[in-house]
Amino acid sequence: MKVLVIGDVIIDKYIYGTSERLSPEAPVPVVKHLREVETLGGAGLVYENLKSLGVDVTLMESDHGYRSVKTRVICDGHYVTRIDDDKRASGNAVLADVLSNDFSQYEYVILSDYDKGVLDNAKEIIAHINTFGCKVLVDPKRPASYYEGAWLIKPNMLEESQYGFGQHHWNWIITDAKGPVRARINKVMYTVEPEQVEVSDVTGAGDCFLATFVYGLTKGYDHTRCLELAVKGATEAVKHVGTHILKEADLNNRIIFTNGCFDILHKGHLTLLKEARALGDRLVVGLNSDSSVKRLKGAARPINSEDTRQAQLELIPYVDEVIIFNDDTPYNLIKEINPDLIVKGGDYTVEEVVGHDLVAVHLIPTVQGYSTTDIIKASE
Repeated sequence: MKVLVIGDVIIDKYIYGTSERLSPEAPVPVVKHLREVETLGGAGLVYENLKSLGVDVTLMESDHGYRSVKTRVICDGHYVTRIDDDKRASGNAVLADVLSNDFSQYEYVILSDYDKGVLDNAKEIIAHINTFGCKVLVDPKRPASYYEGAWLIKPNMLEESQYGFGQHHWNWIITDAKGPVRARINKVMYTVEPEQVEVSDVTGAGDCFLATFVYGLTKGYDHTRCLELAVKGATEAVKHVGTHILKEADLNNRIIFTNGCFDILHKGHLTLLKEARALGDRLVVGLNSDSSVKRLKGAARPINSEDTRQAQLELIPYVDEVIIFNDDTPYNLIKEINPDLIVKGGDYTVEEVVGHDLVAVHLIPTVQGYSTTDIIKASE
């Protein structure tokens, strides 16, 4: 899935230094310059995070070089001051650029509005993009009327208190630096509690949240999982001084486990693997070894060797890791991996699933008419 980001790109500049004395001219520290760092903020930070997370993303740069610069002086780990050099892009020029473009290749379009001119004509931009069937997500800075037609709006608590986005019919996510994230998506309400961590810097947390939410959408995750990932992304961001670029390793902590012989791959297997992967960040498949299969299925099995079965599973995009085990059941492997969830087909009950006493179990409805045993019988 392709994603497009449009909005105000901000240059975040950080001057790091140390101080041992106060200035004789005023009661302020004399900062000894150590280093400077420049990063993209605003729409640029959303783009950089999506790119780092492996999303096929494009940044539409229509500001024609009119970019605001925020310079922060950090002395011995503490903010001393911030200097803003605001520049305003031509909203009409941006609109002309948008109207001349075809957006049919994009599944999601993110509008990152920092009220620096790029999205002065957001309503008209959204209307044009909607003609291509894209879902438009907005990080707002202005009243709701500016963003009519958007698929989803993501204000923070201050913006919600000012403009009341939650009163409108559209989908919304309201973030709160001091409490849970609340959302309404497709008329379903969600609440996600963030992990309590020591906050070093809130700069860019909202941009990381939105980028990670869209990352989840491109992975095919359900909205609950997308929100959980977004909260984790924002939580990770606030642990760092300065803007933070997320990596998948920052998010991949929910392990899903399933197991089986997978002797002759069929639609039922693929459906289970796809739906299992959508429930977490990593899908680990426990694969019965050849000797294990023979004990369970008889001397004529497996049809394919364990090396072949492993290679086939590893080619499936939903599978992150395949581990061969020799025991009759994966119980010891489950204890070793300690996954967050075991997924099996609906032909089991929870009590029948090996490891149900160790880990939560999720059953996925079985695709009727597909069975390795039936395939073998039909070929005889």
